Amino acid sequence: MNKNGIIYTVIFTFLIAFFFVFFLALANDATVQMVEENNILSIQKSVLRSIGMLPEEDSLVSEVYNSEFDTLPEPGDVIETSIDGEDVVIRYFSGSGLWGTITGVLALDAGLERIVGLDIISHNETPGLGGRIDEDWFKNQFAGEKIGDSGITVVKGTGGADDDPGNSSVDGVTGASLTSKSMETIVNREIASQRTEGGIK
Repeated sequence: MNKNGIIYTVIFTFLIAFFFVFFLALANDATVQMVEENNILSIQKSVLRSIGMLPEEDSLVSEVYNSEFDTLPEPGDVIETSIDGEDVVIRYFSGSGLWGTITGVLALDAGLERIVGLDIISHNETPGLGGRIDEDWFKNQFAGEKIGDSGITVVKGTGGADDDPGNSSVDGVTGASLTSKSMETIVNREIASQRTEGGIK
């Protein structure tokens, strides 16, 4: 067969494409269950972290989660639990960030007076800038924060974390004002929605 002919080129291209697609399909099929299990674990960890119940060992996450909750939430879902006798509502949120969707969970007390905790499940924000919303120093500011009449305010980042849980505000990420504002909008939207729905059902 003439290696410079069109038939050879077409056959050769087809075989190479088939080879790579075949092995990519095999790799995808082999890892799809693992990816799904990791997604489930990520959601379970975020829910537990938001209410201060995340175990140190990953092997215990599903056991602890299943002892508290019957279902795995999806964006928009609301689940409830009780911590030390206090009712808590947990909202699985999804909202727009600067570069894409931010998903996470926001835990609120039954009276909607304070935020119990917040955790980020996934985002597409800029690493080292907006991506820092996933760092503990940022998320920990929300735990115990008083909810004001208008919700909470994410103020312009000053390079530290706000340590006053009574001022209804947290420090934003320095150099990422748009991502910080997005977080303020998302959190306040979830608080407003829960107020409309009447707290614990």
